Amino acid sequence: MSVHMITGAGPTGSATAMRPDAGARAAWRRRVAWIGSEIQLAFAALWFARGTLATGWPGRLPIAITLAAAAVAVGVWGAAATRGLAPRPRGPAARRLGRAVTIATVIQLAASVALPVIVAAAGRSDLTVTTVAITIGLLLLWLWARLRTVGHLTAGILLIAIPGALALALAGNTLTAAAGLATAVILTASAITSFRALAGGALGGVCVSP
Repeated sequence: MSVHMITGAGPTGSATAMRPDAGARAAWRRRVAWIGSEIQLAFAALWFARGTLATGWPGRLPIAITLAAAAVAVGVWGAAATRGLAPRPRGPAARRLGRAVTIATVIQLAASVALPVIVAAAGRSDLTVTTVAITIGLLLLWLWARLRTVGHLTAGILLIAIPGALALALAGNTLTAAAGLATAVILTASAITSFRALAGGALGGVCVSP
């Protein structure tokens, strides 16, 4: 049984099916909407917890656990709502795109590990969330430019601008709290947008033929 990716019905879907590069981009757009959103929510859960714990709020531990659990719950809902809608793309064009997406993701993950170490060594561990948020923002902008992914243009800009602006105005635990919570909210909203677009068919569908 073979799986053929289509972006819609009618002339538009037929035209896309005849253009391997366009079909590969559409397939990876769906794949990124699924897997990418789960990764975003993992980061969101982390930053909800870290941001909340950095506040001086009474009962911040249970609040942190609740917010992190909410991000995980969104991931579970998204996985259930989009099950089977984003199979791994196949074909030469899809493999080329897949390698590019993988390399970009690995670079972002490596940067998100290295930069906190660097800023901590410089005595500014409060910049950890900001630096990681900016790397995620840059990755989302790259994905949008390459695949026209849903919601990533707005989220990418916000992940660079808001934590960056907060870093200029705040410091210490106040910065960690504000940047952490802002980053978590942006990532969660971006993931929900992608899940809804995928589940609602806005990113096209998958046709399975014998």
